[in-house]
Amino acid sequence: MATNWTTVTDWKGILQSANTNTEGYFWLMILWAVWIVVLMLTSVFGLYPALMLASFIGMIFGLFLVYAELVAWPWVLTYLATIIIAILMISWTSNKR
Repeated sequence: MATNWTTVTDWKGILQSANTNTEGYFWLMILWAVWIVVLMLTSVFGLYPALMLASFIGMIFGLFLVYAELVAWPWVLTYLATIIIAILMISWTSNKR
C-alpha cells in the first residue's frame, strides 16, 4: 500500500495520509496512547485524579485532532463522559457530609 504523494499539497494532506494508510485509525491510536501514558504517569496521585487529568488532556488534544478532521467527535466525547463519571464517583464515594 503506497501513498500517492502527488495529491499531498499541504500539511493537512500529510497528516491525513497517515490516516488513509491505516484506514482511519492512526491518529485515534495516537490519541489513546497519549491518554494511556498520562494515566500511567499520574497514577501515583490516585485513580480518580489520574483518570480526570488524562481524560482532560486527551480531550484537549482530541479537540485539535477533530478540528483538523483527523478524528471523529464521538471518540473525543468519550473523554468528556469519563470526566463526568469520575466526578460523580468522587462525589458519591466521599465521606464528607
